[in-house]
Amino acid sequence: MPDGRAAVRALSWKEVVEIVTRFAKLNPYADKSRSILKIERDNYHPETGKQRQLYCLAISPKRYALFLRDDEGNPVLLQKGVNNQEDRWSEHGLGHLRNPLDPESEDRDWIRQAWISVIRRTLGLSAQPLGFEHLPAIGRVPITSPTAMRSLARLNRGKKYRNRIKPFDFLLSCHVKPFGYPPDVDPEKFHLVAPYVPDPECWVDLPWIDQYSGKQYEITTEGFHGSRGVARVRTYGEVLREYEFHLGAKNADAKGKPSSKQTFGLLRRRHVRVERIVYIGKESNRIEEMEAGVIHLPESVYTEYPDPSRDEWQTRTLPILKKIPMAALMRVSGRSRSMLRRALAGRSRPRKRNQELLKSALRRLGVV
Repeated sequence: MPDGRAAVRALSWKEVVEIVTRFAKLNPYADKSRSILKIERDNYHPETGKQRQLYCLAISPKRYALFLRDDEGNPVLLQKGVNNQEDRWSEHGLGHLRNPLDPESEDRDWIRQAWISVIRRTLGLSAQPLGFEHLPAIGRVPITSPTAMRSLARLNRGKKYRNRIKPFDFLLSCHVKPFGYPPDVDPEKFHLVAPYVPDPECWVDLPWIDQYSGKQYEITTEGFHGSRGVARVRTYGEVLREYEFHLGAKNADAKGKPSSKQTFGLLRRRHVRVERIVYIGKESNRIEEMEAGVIHLPESVYTEYPDPSRDEWQTRTLPILKKIPMAALMRVSGRSRSMLRRALAGRSRPRKRNQELLKSALRRLGVV
């Protein structure tokens, strides 16, 4: 760019059509007039068929929106039945939240409104308040495990069966703000749920239950942190601000450094250096819980499948440990002689915490 910023040279429509035409020769189908390179219908007006200038705001690979600009320069999203064949804004990262205007409705127009606000701010235009930023950000999750049912025992106590919360009923789920946890809880094992109530104005006053301990807590959307018995939860406004400045962990800035929430402009892929290979599988029945924020640790949905030929503990760490004097290992690691002897014998694998501690000891001894 003239100001020194990195940029990509865009192809003209003429160049694109020439490339698409050349690839038509590779078409394996009966209709030889078509190319295997498809030009999306979004590029054409749905009624006149004329090409039109599109714009895109991309926060990350899965968070983007396509839009037009009217005669006054205002952004207009591509919307099904209005100016396009389908909606062209991403719901990734927001789809687990209920409609704050009508929680019983599956209408996602509130996400369109949020995108318009984000785009207008990016273009330096004024953005009107959405009207629901103050409400707690609430999702809906089904009761699909005995653990969830046990945590609701207090709410069901003394009620007739027809009035109880039952398996496969829906619950409301809120999201605690960083530093918003009550001081006596473990943030990694704390998630609040409540009976399903469609009225957003009642959400703050509901009996919220920690699904891990079964204890009851209050929630608030005010202040900066939680207090004893009260959790400070995120509002829709706070979720949308975090969404707007989402960190693209896979990308680097123009200088090759990891991108931050404030990085703007052309990004590039970060370089990856492979240290070791671990085979993992994802527990498919829990991925939705991870996306909804019910499970906080990604490790909880991973299952490792160890390969002895690639096992770092057996092939790299253990051989080095055996060369270190026992007295030095005891001094640096703080572990007992009996524990270290069992680990070095190789008959049983130490716990993951002890493995990391012994690796740290080797680093402090300067041998790795």
